[in-house]
Amino acid sequence: MLPEERRRLILSTLEQEGRVLAADLAQRFATSEDTIRRDLRDMDLAGLLRRVHGGAVKRHGGPLAFQQRETTQQPRKAALGRGLRSLVRQGDVVLVDAGSTNLAMLQQLDDGHAHSIVTNSPALAVALSDFRQTQVVLLGGSFVGQLGAVLGARTVSEVAAMHADLCIVGLCGVEARRGLSATHADEAAFKAAMLAHSSRRAAAVLNERLEAPAPFHIAALAQLDYLVLEHDAPADLVGGLRERQPGLEFILAEKVRP
Repeated sequence: MLPEERRRLILSTLEQEGRVLAADLAQRFATSEDTIRRDLRDMDLAGLLRRVHGGAVKRHGGPLAFQQRETTQQPRKAALGRGLRSLVRQGDVVLVDAGSTNLAMLQQLDDGHAHSIVTNSPALAVALSDFRQTQVVLLGGSFVGQLGAVLGARTVSEVAAMHADLCIVGLCGVEARRGLSATHADEAAFKAAMLAHSSRRAAAVLNERLEAPAPFHIAALAQLDYLVLEHDAPADLVGGLRERQPGLEFILAEKVRP
């Protein structure tokens, strides 16, 4: 197979799956991992993808708008949402970040199970508009439409004035060494405040966000208590996270049916 043909197929696979692993590609194309790594390096330099540990992910000009993210990868996000749902205890005050996976979790939550849901997302608050027993609190601040979130100094201040039993943070990147990251500076500041003012701290991530850094640092991996992963999360990446933070509890989501 010519290198150009192989690289076209790599891009096609990446577009369909969101992430490619060098070992899988080497087996598929009957070539060495070194050859695949060179392909990924050259394609990264050409701006066609973004290399990460063990493979590559799609390169985007910027994050998808919330409305777009809400309609993508729904079965995978619903499975992660069920994993997050298992962490909500009866009577909890739950602080929930804006995010389509977090929305999938709230859509599976029963009215009255939590005492309160506090969020910076108008869409998440509206999704709970039928709740009568669980109090729904929408934080104040400046609305950023691209992110579907209320952010800024006022939002951080309101979080600092409370203490949640559980916070569920949306993450754009999770790395063993660097920790947790986000695509927007104000978003990172809000997420850091969530972690600082909660007793238990959780997040759920799709496979393509593992070892795929976002620009703005939120906190070290040690600031999380629970991390919900997809059932087929790459074992080497999960192993690296476990080694870096042995006290972090990993929860594997259910297998997504085809």
